[in-house]
This record gives sequence, structure tokens and C-alpha cells, in this order.
Amino acid sequence: MTAADALDLRTRKLTDRYIISRGRDYVLCWIMQALRADENPLIDAAVALGNERGLPVVVVHTLDHTYPYASHRLHRFILEASRELEEGVGARGLRFVRVVRQPGEPLTIETVAALAERAGAVLVDDVPTFVTHEYADRLAEALDRAVLAVDACCAVPMNAFDTHLKTTKAFRAAHTKLRDDHLALDLGQQPEAERYDGDLDAEHAALPDDLDELIRSCSVDLSVPPAPGWSGARSAALDRLATAVAEVVPRYKWTRNNPALGEEATAQISPWMHFGVLSPREVAAAVLEAEAAGDVHPAARWKFLDELLTWREVYHHRCRWESGWHHWDGLPAWARETLTDHADDRRPHLYSLDELAHGETDDEVWNAAQKQFAVDGWMNNNLRMYWGRQLLKWRPDPADAFAATCYLNDRFSLDGRDASTYGGIRSGFGEGRPWKERAVYGTVAGKTSGALRKRDGVPEWLAEQAARDVPFRAEIASDPPPEFDRYRDRG
Repeated sequence: MTAADALDLRTRKLTDRYIISRGRDYVLCWIMQALRADENPLIDAAVALGNERGLPVVVVHTLDHTYPYASHRLHRFILEASRELEEGVGARGLRFVRVVRQPGEPLTIETVAALAERAGAVLVDDVPTFVTHEYADRLAEALDRAVLAVDACCAVPMNAFDTHLKTTKAFRAAHTKLRDDHLALDLGQQPEAERYDGDLDAEHAALPDDLDELIRSCSVDLSVPPAPGWSGARSAALDRLATAVAEVVPRYKWTRNNPALGEEATAQISPWMHFGVLSPREVAAAVLEAEAAGDVHPAARWKFLDELLTWREVYHHRCRWESGWHHWDGLPAWARETLTDHADDRRPHLYSLDELAHGETDDEVWNAAQKQFAVDGWMNNNLRMYWGRQLLKWRPDPADAFAATCYLNDRFSLDGRDASTYGGIRSGFGEGRPWKERAVYGTVAGKTSGALRKRDGVPEWLAEQAARDVPFRAEIASDPPPEFDRYRDRG
């Protein structure tokens, strides 16, 4: 397989229009979520197409203030990533324009459509969940020219599988056969055309030193502040990756389920993976290089890469094929049936969304977990498995509980709104096999905190974390809020 073959495999047509070269000024590359300049198949595919058609590439990154859960926290992370994206795109010899939409300004789709008027084709992110794919589809509907979606989020492209692999076992077997070929390829493309320096139908939004001042003008939710210790910058992501490969991955198999170990327990790179600041290909390459140097035990390497390449990518695969991936009515039928049968069971306590958001329940473990989301913007995966199974007994009905779980994940977590985090949530609502029937849960499996509390240092850590104050009060307009509609059904 050549780099050209691999880039072609990563690309799918969103329209049936021809790519036009004559009379066009550039190829337009619209980045929404693949926020990196290097090891980025979206940019590489645009450059390859530009080279083929004799056109330069213009890269546009847009940030709207109307996406669900737009907040100080998410905007800050994205703009930090965008600052270094601009530097990296410029270093590749490409034109970069950033559009940060303010209230009252033209819709993002309208801005990109205006830029597309002089483009031979438009290339966009191919992400199967949340608003990225919605925006891409809306742009394709609005344009009378070629729109191509490029998969920059998976190590093995989603297009490599032309059928739905319904079990993780089947996916792992099919995926494993393709990994070496795709991980070994250098997809990097060098532009042959001179950088485009003509006029553009969009004004570049330069970023001030004080990003917070800009964000305050964007009409986003300022009640959810930035998460301390996190930066969206690619340099920060690469530093953390290097630390994780050197200090976490060698012990990953044995430490990942102990949240008390903090940054020593897990890689903690999922926010950068979600926003495309890091590529799964470069993460895998770093781990394999460390193993080859004798710095990582094969067992630790296997477990880490299985999480990265099997579980993360099977969730993207399923999200692509299962339209209800983050909806209540997309859960297994047997799970919805048994949960609905027990919808009228007495709940031990009903908590308001405000109490849940700020970790104010009578469950120390759950409060500690939720405060990782609320305060830190990220949660240890083993805690997530417990956290995600509790709301069924604390909300008035199972569909509401599912929506509340997605809402808390998506609003507070830097890696929310993602195929992988929805996959984890679904595991608490009926993914897997039925268990012994009981109240509230029916035959859906629950989870206790017994095993977690037996791990070294965890009881003390839980008490400390649960006792933390949440130093802000997230605004909640209503309970349930309008955002619940995103998760109840496919409408």
C-alpha cells in the first residue's frame, strides 16, 4: 500500500460533484476537529489533491459559539490548539485562516461556503459523532461542488471496513490484520504549488495573548471555567505523550485501574485525542518505538495498544454504522425493554441535575468521580465504569438517566462528545450480556465500589477527592434541560 492508496482509502465523497481545477484558486481544507498540522491525513489529502490539480491549499479552522455545551472550558482548549495549528500549517507552506464566530456574524456554514466559491474541492473532517459530521453534511447539502470527508481520527481508516463488524472480537481480528500496513506508512505530503496569498472571503481572526478576553466576547457558557492543568496546545500534548510512554505505559497493565496514582496510572491523553491534537498513529508509533528499545514490556504494550487501537476504534466503527450510538433508542432492545419494565420501581433517592453536576450525592465514590469531571475536566476510566452505572437509581426514568449521564460527560469532560466516551456510557446501560434481574436495573449489570476500594491508597484518595469544593456553580437553566433531547431519540 502506498501513501496515495491510504489517503484515498481515508476519503469518501459527500457529494457527487466533480473536482474542478480550471478557474479555481485553491483546494479548501476545513478543519473542525483534527487540530494538528503534522501527522494529519486531512491536510495531507488536501495537499495531495492540490498537487494533482496544480492548486495550492488553504486551511481554514472555524470555531462557532453555538455548538452544544460551548463553554469557556472547551473554547479555551480549542483556541490553545488552534494557536499552534496556525504555526504548524504555516511551517508546511500553506495558507491558514481562522474564523472565530461572534454573535450576530454569519453562520459558520455560510462562511465556509463563501470560501468554497473559489475552491476546486472542499475537504472536511470525517468524524462519526456530535456536530462535526452534522456540519460536514450541512455543508455538502449547501454546495454545488465536490466535498470530501477524510478520516484523520483513526489509525486504521473507518472506510477499511465495508460492513458492520458487530462484535469486538470480530473487529479486533479484522483490524489487527491491517494495523502494520497503516502504522508503517508515512502519509506526509509536501505542497508543490506556491502558497496562496490572494484575497479570501473571510477575515483571519488573530489570537490575542489573553484568550479569555476573546472568549468572553463569544457568548459561550462562562459558568464552566477552564480545567486547571490542561492546555490544548500540541506542544503540551507531545510532552504528556513522551511522559506517558516513559513512565506510564511500562506499568500500564498493572496501574490503570488505580485512580489514586493520578498521572502515574494512565496516559491521560484522551482530550488531545478527541480534539485531534494527537494522532492515534503517532501514539502507537511512540509506544512501539519504546518497546523496540526495551523500555516497555510486551504485556504492557499489548494492553495499552489494545485500548488505543481496538476499543477506541471499535467505538468509532460502531458509531459510524449504528445511527443511535449516543441515543437512548440506540441502546440494545433487550436493555431498553428491561429498564422500561422497571421504570416504576422505587428509587432510593432522586437527585437534581444541579446536585449531580457538582458531586453532591450521598455516594463518596460517585462524588469523587464527578468532581474529576467538574473540576479537572477528565476522569479515570475505571472510575467512569462505576460513575456511569449509578444514575439509573437517581433519576426518574431510565431514558432520563441515560440523557443525564451523557449530559454530564459532554458538558464537563474535555474528552466528552466522543464515540469512545459514549461507548463507555453505553456499557452501563445494557451493552454486554444480561445479568440477574433486580430492582431498577432489571437485567442490566450494575457495579459496586468494593474492588475499587481495595486498591492501594484508594480509600484515602476517594475521601480527599469527594471533599473537594467545586469552585464554581455551573448554570443549569432547567431540569431536564433542552440538551436532553439530543440523547432521547434520533428524532
